[in-house]
Amino acid sequence: MTWRRLRPGETDHEALWLGVTLGSLVCAWCWLRLGLPQPQCVFHLVTGCACPTCGATRCVRFALGGNFPAALAINPLFFATLGAMALYDLYAATVLALRLPRLRAATVPAWAGKATRLTAVGAIAVNWAWLIWRGV
Repeated sequence: MTWRRLRPGETDHEALWLGVTLGSLVCAWCWLRLGLPQPQCVFHLVTGCACPTCGATRCVRFALGGNFPAALAINPLFFATLGAMALYDLYAATVLALRLPRLRAATVPAWAGKATRLTAVGAIAVNWAWLIWRGV
């Protein structure tokens, strides 16, 4: 990992993903403020069992309301994802506002990609087991 300036024509991931997450946050906030109905989980309706993302909407609702313990209890993996996105947004806003060099991976070894994928699949499986056990 190195800190460097963007090259000409290189995608500005910080601006892109900051815009996506802030746009999603505004949409979620508006949806909840307007009192629109929560989306129904088709998997849960058909099987009666929680899907890997069940509780994500309620997690966002609790997090936006400041009830972090409830957000963590309803869907721990999504809550951790929200926290990671908040940290990334803080980093992105800082480097964009101050025009700082960006953090980039020079080269990524093949084993790191495989380890990341296996970790992600394992985290999703454990979270899904949690959701089923809690009856979310």
